[in-house]
Amino acid sequence: MPTLEAPIDLQETTDFEAVQELSVPKSDESRSTLEYFNSHIQQDFGTSEFLRIQSRFFQLRSALAVYSRLSDDWNSYGAEKPSARTVDLTFRLLKKLRDELFLPVRLIPSAEGGIAVYFKADDRVSYLEYRNSGEVILAMYDQHAEPDIRELTENDDDESRAIALIREYITA
Repeated sequence: MPTLEAPIDLQETTDFEAVQELSVPKSDESRSTLEYFNSHIQQDFGTSEFLRIQSRFFQLRSALAVYSRLSDDWNSYGAEKPSARTVDLTFRLLKKLRDELFLPVRLIPSAEGGIAVYFKADDRVSYLEYRNSGEVILAMYDQHAEPDIRELTENDDDESRAIALIREYITA
């Protein structure tokens, strides 16, 4: 039986580029096997929360891959491309969010040089933005109150605190 070539363990790696290798099968046999499983996954997609989360995670990971290949001045207003560090931090966050079953609605490259991770529910919006400068900005806002904007650090504790704050705000 054909086998899928998986050079790394998705649960263990923090290297975004290494994970990207899984997106491109290395042989026709692997590609054929991947297509077979993808067709069955699509059939079962509507009945499995796990598959829905995994599918959304892969979509977000693909968007992140696109943003990692942007050029400087990608928006024609002089914006820096997201740095490798920013991409890795965003990927680390996405893996945590996937594990907590709390994925964002969108990733967007930042005009400030970085990547913003957006969450939305009803009229409540929140984003966590990793900037190339090392700044981490958390913003939470709606139409009824003043925005709550906080500056955080890249460390794991602040990231976990940001996830808790976003979850509380979005699901309130």
